[in-house]
Amino acid sequence: MAQYTSATSKGVATARMYALGGVPNEPLGPGSKEKRSALESLGRFLDLDLTDTSRKIECGRRIAEELGVDWDAACWSTGDTITLVGLNRLIDAAVAQRIIATPTPSNAELLRRVADSRPPVADPPSTPAAHTKDDTMPLTNSEIEQSVAEHIAALSEDSLCPTGIQPAPQPISASDVSFADGSWRDRLADVQGWLHLPINLDIDSSPDDFDESLLNALGLNDLPGGESRMFNLLERLQERLERASALRAGFLESMDDEAEGSATLETATQTWVSAWDEVIDEDEAEESGPIDAEAATWHIHEFVQHAADGELDLSPSYQRADVWPTADAQLLIESVLRGIPLPSVIILERDDEDRSIFEIVDGKQRLTSLLRFVGAHPKALEIVRSKAEEWGVAELPTIFQTDYPTFKKLWNKNEQMRLTAQVERANYFPFPLRGGDVRTLSGKLAQLRGRYYSEIRDEPIDVQGKNRTVKAVFEQSTYKVPVILYRRVTRAQVHEVFSLYNKQGKHLNAEEIRNALYHQLDVMRALLATAGDADDVRVVAEFLVDDWDDLSSTPATLTEYGFGRAGYKRTKLLSWVAAVLFQDSEGAESRSTAGQINLLLKRVSEDKRDRLRDRDVVREAMLLLDHGLDAHVVAAEGWAPTFRNSQGKGKWQELQLVACLIGLSAAVAVRQDIADDLEDAIDDLRRLSASWKRPLKTQSRQQWEFIALVVVELLDILGIEVEEADVALRERFGASGLSGLARLRAEPRIVEEALRS
Repeated sequence: MAQYTSATSKGVATARMYALGGVPNEPLGPGSKEKRSALESLGRFLDLDLTDTSRKIECGRRIAEELGVDWDAACWSTGDTITLVGLNRLIDAAVAQRIIATPTPSNAELLRRVADSRPPVADPPSTPAAHTKDDTMPLTNSEIEQSVAEHIAALSEDSLCPTGIQPAPQPISASDVSFADGSWRDRLADVQGWLHLPINLDIDSSPDDFDESLLNALGLNDLPGGESRMFNLLERLQERLERASALRAGFLESMDDEAEGSATLETATQTWVSAWDEVIDEDEAEESGPIDAEAATWHIHEFVQHAADGELDLSPSYQRADVWPTADAQLLIESVLRGIPLPSVIILERDDEDRSIFEIVDGKQRLTSLLRFVGAHPKALEIVRSKAEEWGVAELPTIFQTDYPTFKKLWNKNEQMRLTAQVERANYFPFPLRGGDVRTLSGKLAQLRGRYYSEIRDEPIDVQGKNRTVKAVFEQSTYKVPVILYRRVTRAQVHEVFSLYNKQGKHLNAEEIRNALYHQLDVMRALLATAGDADDVRVVAEFLVDDWDDLSSTPATLTEYGFGRAGYKRTKLLSWVAAVLFQDSEGAESRSTAGQINLLLKRVSEDKRDRLRDRDVVREAMLLLDHGLDAHVVAAEGWAPTFRNSQGKGKWQELQLVACLIGLSAAVAVRQDIADDLEDAIDDLRRLSASWKRPLKTQSRQQWEFIALVVVELLDILGIEVEEADVALRERFGASGLSGLARLRAEPRIVEEALRS
């Protein structure tokens, strides 16, 4: 059958309703509203007579009831108007239940007609009107305009809002959003908080000024003039509104958990802001042209060989730690033995000096399970080789792979800690198949129950209807694993690949994508290790090992401050501080946190002479961050209770902590030891920090101005000039963002009383 996706506009949706009912297509009514006849046509397709039903919303309710789908407030708005969400809910259910569920030739043809349905094309105006000061604009694309209007209406609905977001003065309908008289601008301004724009829209000046501020907020400053400029503006605005609607729904869903104690307004707000950061991060990825990729199949023994040769990177810096329990790994091996295909493993092939490295993007847990089972995991083999030398048993690696039960006896003889299942998992050692009456291991597979791979290699089993041995599955070419292999990709293409898989279900957050994108940089790996988000500093950033006794206080303190390893939040926090200290912040008020961090890493990546390419300089930078955090602990009595949750006893709030760490690290760059200075200034610090109220709004500009306020005043009470700290940072690290902060503080764009109220 033809491919079917939901309608992207009301015009397309109603055209599909007419097509389903076999009724001539009619254009949308005044105000781009759907006509009642469209709903009646859909009712006709369902053998449902709606001619006596009074209102369109009631028509929709009756259709939804017939189809067994929800009909809730998201499906309609004021003025007896059905939203695009409501129209799609009805059409999609009708198509799924009455067409796709019965794949006959006639239904296939009907589905094709429905999928191809388009609204009637209106005659264009004879001469497009120029955008003038009388608040009019030329007609662009009616479908985009209608979509913009519907999303604005949806965002104006009365609901809970994230902290700092002002709700619309009152709910509006899509028909109230007019592009003929320019009222769309006022309506958009009413809901702009949900769009999480970096700046406030200019609502007090002319329409032209408003449009320019919107272009700037959407990153479209470089668009050429003319009629296409407004079309492109609305097209990008429609995309932003669509994402805003989706993230609003996610926020409200999070707040549904508040009653159960699993979420608060604060946590839901932070999740909402983080989701926007990821969207912005994706938007900043450059278009990078064709991608060299292929779909292939690899035999299990190919993965084993690449692992043995040191060419399989199972744990790139952006990957989460191993989470599969042994029970899940056993189920996977049973699936392989039964011939069940595995999902695709996604691999990035990158050049490393004179060889290729295969970096696992998706499939780490599956490959870890396979390598553990056959005794070929690289970390396990490294441990076994060290034990061979320690115990004086040269043949130990061979015993490990060919007679694992004997290896266990040797381990228990030579080690104080017995080789339990937990120790096996921690060391990536083999595991046995499940024992007992396991139904999936029946027939010839029953003889494999409870045994290790080294014990069953030569056992005969039925593989795809033929007699084979177990080792034929794992060591020969009997079983194949699907692979999607990306070759010679640029960093921008890596970003695109990860964004694609995020949309398809595998979700890497913004920090994981950034770690993957720049993991080859020493500074990226150093941030990851110093934050405590890496398993082993010796593997990720070995050049920090000599200073680890000093640096290890950072992850300990961040844990105490309430920042766990989940989601790489600690790496983000340190990266944020580093991106302000070591990257020019001129114009940063219009950049997101992710944008500022990416700017630093992109600079280091592209300039081979950058100071942060030098490992000694990177090490100094990490020590600076660590000593800034140490100073923060010294000044514990000086921080306002409002900087933490739960009346000053819970987790530190991220923005306040980042601002303070920037100021303290900058001070350390000048004086190295500021403990005595902090103790002398503790009363001033207590008074000032109580006045440092985080901004009500979550926009980039307000956050930057808050950081500027804290950093400048913090340096001032320590008796350090901003220029002095700026010079110190530039001399040691090649760049500094302090001068940009100082300029932002000198000419604040927001009313200072709003910060201190």
